[in-house]
Amino acid sequence: MKRTELHIVIGGGIAGCLTAIMRSRAGYRVLLLERAEARSSEAYPICTGASNIVSENHSGAEYPFDPQSARDCFDGRLVNERFFPDLVFGGKDHSRVIASQAMQDSGTDIIGQCRENMRVIQDRYAQLCAEDPANALFGAPEQVCREIPAPDGVADVGAAFVTPQRGINPVVVTALLDQELRRSGVEVRGGADVTGVSRRPDGTYQVEYVEDGARKTVVGDQVALCAATETPAIARRLNPSLALPPIYMALRQILFVELPERTTKNYTCLKLEDEYGGMFSPFSQDTALVYYPPAAHIAVHRVDPTTYALPDDFRHFLRNGHPEAAERAQLALRQLSQWYPEVRGAEVVSAHLKVAINTTDSSRLRRNAGVLDVAPGCTATVLLKWTMCVVNARRDLEAALRHSIATGNADRDEYAELVARGTVPIAPPSDVPAWQHRLGIFARNMGVPERLAAPFVDAGEPDGGLTRAVPSLASS
Repeated sequence: MKRTELHIVIGGGIAGCLTAIMRSRAGYRVLLLERAEARSSEAYPICTGASNIVSENHSGAEYPFDPQSARDCFDGRLVNERFFPDLVFGGKDHSRVIASQAMQDSGTDIIGQCRENMRVIQDRYAQLCAEDPANALFGAPEQVCREIPAPDGVADVGAAFVTPQRGINPVVVTALLDQELRRSGVEVRGGADVTGVSRRPDGTYQVEYVEDGARKTVVGDQVALCAATETPAIARRLNPSLALPPIYMALRQILFVELPERTTKNYTCLKLEDEYGGMFSPFSQDTALVYYPPAAHIAVHRVDPTTYALPDDFRHFLRNGHPEAAERAQLALRQLSQWYPEVRGAEVVSAHLKVAINTTDSSRLRRNAGVLDVAPGCTATVLLKWTMCVVNARRDLEAALRHSIATGNADRDEYAELVARGTVPIAPPSDVPAWQHRLGIFARNMGVPERLAAPFVDAGEPDGGLTRAVPSLASS
């Protein structure tokens, strides 16, 4: 590049961290502004909001009515597998998908749809393996998804399947991102509450924020908006004519539970029964995340199409908690114990509110808004699925490089090399025991149970899981 540009990334969730890391690796000087404050001087205040309880690297199997979403998710799933070290999965190997017999009996052919969706994923995997043999991470295409006998002790099973979805441990992911932000030289400022972004006459961007009660201003060559629920509103203020999709924000309650006995299950379990399904996702030897939509879905609002502001009641509940939290938690445990024997006797460790962003009120439609070009030199990432995080970060980097080329600050023949440099896979820590020792700091920083900082040491046998070509660091 002819000179080093300063890029400002707003938001320290998974999207913001990856955007900052990839841009910095490509040669930009990067400043990441995050509203949250660190609870420890040893950790950046990252992944403290919508990213702190993300648990799944989806394979597309949860979208039996939408083949394109299934393909999109599988593509992202494969890219994530190649980008992140295996240890982010905490020893978990696969997912178990249960199609409800009750849903089948009610007239919806969920079993047939699941079988067809498995074929969609198999065909996509076969295509990707043919395009690049390095994509063959899950064994033979005909084995990437398969039907299995009904699991013992699980009620209402019309059919069951194994898929390559893998649960991730968000504490481990956050610790890796912190490590990579430091390695790549990103400057991170916590406690920086952005109040305004404007484009200056010379094409640069002025970002105003409050830090320690003082109003501050920084000017950068480019800006990336990655502030989750705040991103659509900032983007609309910058460009009132920007075409944004209809956006719905859902306030949800997610539970962490303590399992009654040591859990050696190395899978996630999903039950598909219209909107009344659920998820069981072990994170550590005795702790799992559980999700039951009727109890978890507190409210869904389509945001104002002019301002795209977060609903006021959502802000209130996020600050003060929800009055029905305990009742909803017990309802989730009662219902899920019918489907997941592991939940029987479990006790709630903590309940967490999060805002999920959707581009539709139906989960049967595509939900990846990707990277939006807000204005020259300004992008916005609306990350609807964690599965798409690396794909979207790469798209953001490509957009940044195109702008640098357009403004004469980079040469076109640099493009491919800089994209490759920015998207090199994250290397695992050189001293894993010392690194694992610090995981508790990140759990406290993220506001999640500290027991999540102890991923599986020995996840046990795959129990009908997938044969994988990638060795597991968690069991080494």
